[in-house]
Amino acid sequence: MKMTENHRRILKAATLYYQEEMTQAEIGRKLGVSRPVVSKMLQQAKEKGIVKIQIRDEAAYVIDLGIRLQKKFQLNEAIVIKKSPATSAAFAKKNVAKSAAAYLTEHLPDIQSIGLSWGTTLADIIDEMPYANYPQVKVVPMVGGVSSEHLYFDTNHLAFRLSEKLGGSCQYFYAPALAESKLFAKTLNQTELIIKAKKSALAVDFALIGVGNPDTFSTWCKLGYLAQEELKIIKKTAVVGDAVASLFDKFGRSVSNSISDRLLGVTVEELSQIPQVMIAASGVEKAGSIGSLLKAGTTNILVVDQAIAEKLLEE
Repeated sequence: MKMTENHRRILKAATLYYQEEMTQAEIGRKLGVSRPVVSKMLQQAKEKGIVKIQIRDEAAYVIDLGIRLQKKFQLNEAIVIKKSPATSAAFAKKNVAKSAAAYLTEHLPDIQSIGLSWGTTLADIIDEMPYANYPQVKVVPMVGGVSSEHLYFDTNHLAFRLSEKLGGSCQYFYAPALAESKLFAKTLNQTELIIKAKKSALAVDFALIGVGNPDTFSTWCKLGYLAQEELKIIKKTAVVGDAVASLFDKFGRSVSNSISDRLLGVTVEELSQIPQVMIAASGVEKAGSIGSLLKAGTTNILVVDQAIAEKLLEE
């Protein structure tokens, strides 16, 4: 087949750019055309199949998943952790924690205050945080505390541990995460102590939260805070997930029921007041819960395993 002059010039431009590593400006001078024309020729080379760019790295697939999640949910960052046939749930969770800790560590110079929810994933992330010197950073609990036998997952304990690792300071949320009754929760929410605690939580510039699915798995269930009768209430009121001091529906909106009305702390709706909100999670059973929050625009930074990412992109 006879080569047209246009095809020849496109092929020459592509060869000079990709093989000879010349700049577009240099190619333009060589061919007697402007740099924008060279840019257009290189684009045509890709469109015509003359040039095919392939990223040869085992992590390329999960990087692509992250880019697609960013576009779909308008996120600032989406980090996806690669899985392998031998990857256990515990190992996947640990890798998510490592990546979340690495992201937070990299951005610490620009952070003045960090808000924390509670749970096993956050505890793992703090385990992975290196010791550093950021005295300007204040760590703030975003929800009430849990009982002493579960101290490792408690928001106040997590705040103390993270502040200790960063060489910063912390404050405490002096109230239970789940009050004994709706009336007690209402009374506590009217106290100056809780009002100030919530105000501080909403004033942070970076929030790190975990997400659970109380219908299948949640730290609430694991630690025995929710009895079978309460799980029936969750199913009856169309709850698809829990985060901070909210049980939320498929639209990412807080659901009012006899359990959620006893929760103390920041709600999922109030997270919109915080500039940067990171969700870190592993386990495909959490995908639906996370998807609801993403659709509601609750978060702008996501760190998840490959199974969650693939499920989110199916919807």
